[in-house]
Amino acid sequence: MKKGLAMLLALTLMLGTLSACGGTTDLEAADKEPAQNEENQEAEGTAAAKIGVVLTTSGLGDNNFNDMVYAGLEKAKEDLGITFDYAEPSSPDEYTTMTYNFAQDGSYDLIIVLSTDGATALDEIAPQYPDQKFTLVDNASDNPNVCNILKNGAEQTFLTGVIAGLMTTDDRFEFTNPDKKVGAIQGLDTATLNAMSTGFACGARFYDPEVEVLVSTVGNFTDVNTGKEMAVAMYNQGVDVVQNLAGSGAGIWAALEEKQFYGLGCGANQNSLSPYIPATAGFVLTDIAYAQCQQILDGTWTAGNVYPSFSDGAFAYLTEDASVELPEDLLEKVDAAQEWYMNSGVSLPTTMDEVDGWIAQYGQSK
Repeated sequence: MKKGLAMLLALTLMLGTLSACGGTTDLEAADKEPAQNEENQEAEGTAAAKIGVVLTTSGLGDNNFNDMVYAGLEKAKEDLGITFDYAEPSSPDEYTTMTYNFAQDGSYDLIIVLSTDGATALDEIAPQYPDQKFTLVDNASDNPNVCNILKNGAEQTFLTGVIAGLMTTDDRFEFTNPDKKVGAIQGLDTATLNAMSTGFACGARFYDPEVEVLVSTVGNFTDVNTGKEMAVAMYNQGVDVVQNLAGSGAGIWAALEEKQFYGLGCGANQNSLSPYIPATAGFVLTDIAYAQCQQILDGTWTAGNVYPSFSDGAFAYLTEDASVELPEDLLEKVDAAQEWYMNSGVSLPTTMDEVDGWIAQYGQSK
């Protein structure tokens, strides 16, 4: 079993099997109280803690951040006795309104918000509710009542970048071509996603500096058609492996099946979403959401910055349920790259204009 995968499986097994159903907050962009379902109403009097979460505009079923946070809260409900309510905004304006609704309610021990929209909302809301605890995932807030979960995005995608770089000229894969070109499609132009594209590029060129990496930005996480168009455009330029950083990735998967080339998942295991996905750049966000609940209960929750990384098992490349099998000798090179990175003390860059210099200094030839 690959080292990164082993760390992820160990964490997952520690938390057990996800089950049960969480409370749903049925909110619209209007000034009204959060609604609870019957299960939460019955449990409210005995709940160990009450958590609110505002998901991203991708909503549940994104096979990524929203689903992982929800799964972590479900497990915390089962194991720790918490209750939780969630809101699914359809626009940034609704995001702010829904976060306000939770804060105004006053009964939530912790409110979790996600990504860029969450950061914008907290800039406005957190100072108005200084006693309310907030956790912001994948972005940063300077407010003293916010815990920022700041992943190293470049680390998350480094190993799938290595996979892409090794695949692109490997004739054992039916749909690769002789061009040394791979691509990444990101949802937004943000520091985290730019770092993820950068880590992917470093991985793709780690064993071969001549590999070319194309990067495109959709502009949001919900425009499936544009995601597909960008993936097809990359394919037409010679790209045969593309990294999904665009949210649900449904458009990218559609392009893979239409043109027959390869894609890489991101976040939760996305390997089963297309027969052309060999691996996913995994992020153990389920465990992080669970840990936030545990810290609220045991009184160890603190504001400030938390940095998940390779060293604590936060990232791994996932190959379970993939229809595309990666050869053992290729996986050995991926594991060697991970071992080198973890033992070298080297840091990955976070912007694309740093990649050439990093590869010149640290890249390794085949």
